[in-house]
Amino acid sequence: MTQHLHDIHPLEQLQPTRTQKLLKAVTSYYAFTLLIAAAFAYLFGWLADEVMEQEWFIPNSSILLRIHFYRSPVLDRLAFDITWLGSSGGIITLSVLVVAGLWMLRRYVDLGTYAAVMIGASVMVLTLKVLFHQARPQVFPPLVHESNYSFPSGHSLTSFAVWGFMAWWVVSIEPREAWRWVLGLLSLCVAALVALSRLYLGVHWPTDVLAGMFLAFGWVALCITGHRWLTRRARRERREQLHEAWLARRTSRSSPRSQTLHKESQPRPPVTLSGRQP
Repeated sequence: MTQHLHDIHPLEQLQPTRTQKLLKAVTSYYAFTLLIAAAFAYLFGWLADEVMEQEWFIPNSSILLRIHFYRSPVLDRLAFDITWLGSSGGIITLSVLVVAGLWMLRRYVDLGTYAAVMIGASVMVLTLKVLFHQARPQVFPPLVHESNYSFPSGHSLTSFAVWGFMAWWVVSIEPREAWRWVLGLLSLCVAALVALSRLYLGVHWPTDVLAGMFLAFGWVALCITGHRWLTRRARRERREQLHEAWLARRTSRSSPRSQTLHKESQPRPPVTLSGRQP
């Protein structure tokens, strides 16, 4: 027992530089975002397993009935307007504005990241709905008619993906500015309202919108990881290009001077009294 207490930990056996590199990798930006993606992937897998086993039927029904209790004409109109933001028309309209803005700002890596977010979200909505083929709720007559499957919620997934990306993008420009965090939080609130409107309209179970949120956050985290890698690679290549250009200019400027010094350093031939070279 005493011998085990005095054993050297494997981390202590590493060289200091290797230990520092290991700790830097574990606590890096990439590790953080990948951990977030893995956590949300695990939550989605757990929730999907619960849904397939009908473990959430009673809680889902109770939540929908509780929301339906507060139904009113004003809330009906508000729910229709909010849910449009997560529809195909709303997402396309918002995407056009985002793409145009990023293009004018010349944020091409951000533009590619947004495209990856939207393409991935669309693929997940189309494939996972068919894979799980869960029926939509019939707890009360829904206010809109939906013909496709329920799990996961496409409105929730795409809304949290779009507004989650926008929240990250606004904050990442200058994280020390508090108003950016407030704006990012408001962006997430828009996505949350879209998800809530789907419950109010009676076309999704609460687990549907939760699954969409988990998938969206996990996928956005993966895309952010790729964005970070591309950005650092582009900056490194840019620094290398600037360094090579600086070396080329320095060489071109020093070449005439070095030639002059070389000529001056050459020994001059001796001159006789007659002024002629021997």
